[in-house]
Amino acid sequence: MFSCVYGLRGSQRHIDHTTDTSTSLSIVWSIWIGAGTYLLHFSHKSSNLFPLCLFNIPSLCGDSSAVSMRRMLLAAAGSIRWWNIARHHQQLTALRLVGSFPFNSTIQRLKDVRRGDRGESRRLTFEERSERRSGKSREQKAEKENLLQEAETVVSEDVPEELEQVFQHHFERANVSAMKVLNMAKCLEQLDVDVGGGRKVLLTKVAQVLKTGAATMEVVPQNVSFASPILQRVTRFDGTLQVSKEQQKIKITMPPITTARRQKAVEEIQLVVSSFKNKVKQVRTQASRALQESGIDETASRELHQQLDECVHSFVEDKVTELEQLSSDVTSMGADESDVVA
Repeated sequence: MFSCVYGLRGSQRHIDHTTDTSTSLSIVWSIWIGAGTYLLHFSHKSSNLFPLCLFNIPSLCGDSSAVSMRRMLLAAAGSIRWWNIARHHQQLTALRLVGSFPFNSTIQRLKDVRRGDRGESRRLTFEERSERRSGKSREQKAEKENLLQEAETVVSEDVPEELEQVFQHHFERANVSAMKVLNMAKCLEQLDVDVGGGRKVLLTKVAQVLKTGAATMEVVPQNVSFASPILQRVTRFDGTLQVSKEQQKIKITMPPITTARRQKAVEEIQLVVSSFKNKVKQVRTQASRALQESGIDETASRELHQQLDECVHSFVEDKVTELEQLSSDVTSMGADESDVVA
C-alpha cells in the first residue's frame, strides 16, 4: 500500500496504488522521480505557488530513504523559489531607481526641499516657505505691498495736501468778504492788476496807495498806462466803492460800516463754508474710489477707508471753526456808522 499526497496552496490530490512487495520499490522510486521533476518544474515557472509534498512510505521501503528523498526535493524546490524571489526583488529595485531619475532629483518626503532643483537639495529660506504656504510668489507679494503703500500714501499725504489747498482757496474768499467790512484799505492794497501780456502784479507794485481820510483813498499810478487797468480793477472789486479819476490820480470813497453790510458779509462767509464742505466731500469720494480700484485686500481697504473718514472729519471740523471765526469777527469788530454819529 503506497499513498502519495501533493498539493498547491491547500488543494490535495490522492493517488492510491496497490501492488505486491516485489514491485513496490521500483514504483516508489518512479513516483518520487516523476513527482519531484513536476514539482521542481512547476515551482520554477511560478514563484507565487509552492508545493507541499507529503509521502507516506511503508516500512518496507525504509524510513531513512524516504526522509532523505523528501529533504532533497524540498531543498531543491526552496532553492529555486528563493532564487526567483531575490531576482524579482533586484529587478524591481533597479526599475525604481532608473524610473526616478528623470522625474525627481530629491526625496519627496523632505517637505522643505524644492522640487526640480536639478539635484541640489537645499533648505528653503523663510520667505520661500512663506510663499509655499500662502501660494503667492515673491513678485506677487511685492506688487501687493507696493499697492498697499501707494494707498496708504494717498490717505496719509495726498488727501491732506489736497484738502489744505481747498481750504486755502476758500479761506481767501471768506477773508476778502470779512475785510471789505473791517479793513477796506487793506483789501485794496492786496488787489492784483493786469499790466498786459498776461502778467498780474499787486496794486502796490505799480501804484502808490495813500489814505487821505477815514473813508477816502488815493491811488497814484507809476505809469500813465497803468491808470486805466487800475480803475477797472477797483470798480469790479466792490460795487459799493465810489471811484473817480482826477488827472493822474484815482480817488476812492469807501462806504460806511453798517449792520446791513456786516450781515451781507456773514452770508457770503456762510456760502463759502458750504462750498468748502461740498468740495471736501468730492475729495473724499475721489479718494474712496481710488482705494476701491487699487486692488488691495478688503481688510486693508476697510482700515484705510476708516482712516480717510477720520482725517476728513477732523479736518473739516478744524477749518470750519476758522471760517466761522471770521463771521464772528465781522459782527463784533469795528464801529458802525450809528456808533460814529452818536
